[in-house]
Parts: sequence; structure tokens; C-alpha cells
Amino acid sequence: MVLTLGLISTWQVFDQIYVMGRGAPGNTTLTPAYLSYSAGFDNADYGQGAAIAFVLLGLILLLTAVQRFVLRERDGKPRRHPKGARRAAR
Repeated sequence: MVLTLGLISTWQVFDQIYVMGRGAPGNTTLTPAYLSYSAGFDNADYGQGAAIAFVLLGLILLLTAVQRFVLRERDGKPRRHPKGARRAAR
């Protein structure tokens, strides 16, 4: 959980980068959130800004799904009973 939230918050940093240096020195502090803003509002390329935001959303959803799969409960019990399994067991 901490790893997933840490990655999400790292990629969504915007205000510190915008206030401090807008990617300076040498664009080393650029994040997807700032790139999306910069493309959409500074360069008036709204499509590219939206595309960067959707890619960021996709990455966050993918990493969250992987984390949930890896850290699922492994107690050996099935999650759901198939239909009729309870009746057959009686």
C-alpha cells in the first residue's frame, strides 16, 4: 500500500515543480503531471496534455492492479463458491 501511494504521489507532484523551477535545471525535475499541464496550457496542445494525463491514469491503475494481485490473501480458500456448490456439499 505504501509503495503504491508513494508512486502515485511522486508522479502527481505539480505545485513544487511549478513554483520552484518549472523543470529546471535541464528538465531533470519534470513529472507527468507537470508535463500534462505544460503541454496543455503553456503550449496550447490540449490533446497532448490529455493524452499524458490518461497515460498517467493507466499506469496508476496498472500498478495498483499488480499490487493487489501480488498482495492478495493466500490462505488456500476460494474467494467465491460456484453456483450450487453449497447445495452439493450438504
